[in-house]
Amino acid sequence: MGIKITDHGIFNDLKKSAVLNKNTHAEIGIMIPDIATIGMYLEYGWDQRVTAKQNVYLSSVLGLPIKDKEGNWIQNFAILHLPPRPFMRATFAEKNKEWKRVFESQFKKTHDVKFALEAMCIRASSDISTTIRNNGTASNPFPKRSPLTMAMLDAMGEAEKAKRQQKGQAAVSNTTTDKALMRTGVLEKSITYKIHS
Repeated sequence: MGIKITDHGIFNDLKKSAVLNKNTHAEIGIMIPDIATIGMYLEYGWDQRVTAKQNVYLSSVLGLPIKDKEGNWIQNFAILHLPPRPFMRATFAEKNKEWKRVFESQFKKTHDVKFALEAMCIRASSDISTTIRNNGTASNPFPKRSPLTMAMLDAMGEAEKAKRQQKGQAAVSNTTTDKALMRTGVLEKSITYKIHS
């Protein structure tokens, strides 16, 4: 008794697909340059030395004095610190094995690299957006907005609300949540993908 293998041409199909798609790859992330730059700062965090001019601006927005009783300048802020909130790296670390399974499953069903990549990219984009919405992942929750950030957003929000009301428009920014990355929703909506052949 022997084993008979019938391939119905599947091996030839897979070989052709591999040759045709050898340079096919995907990019997942933020494709709009200005938003990608902001995303990079949010992903990795940053520290910024506060100049005298910035100190005056921040102090005035927050209603802090900029001069003492003798008329000397007060340096209320020396360094601003934005902690990293790795919405891409944390999601990748937690979900990349699932993304690989999605790709493998779709490729086994269809033998179509582009279709399998698209299914994987849809899942990955959705997972990254979920990380932003949930303020981190289960294993990497993000720090909440600082009291300084909340005060700045509150001050800016009130000013923005007043301007928009004068124009008969509704306010759009979310200044009441202490979740990071959720002020306008632009970052979350900018997560997308491209498939290159």
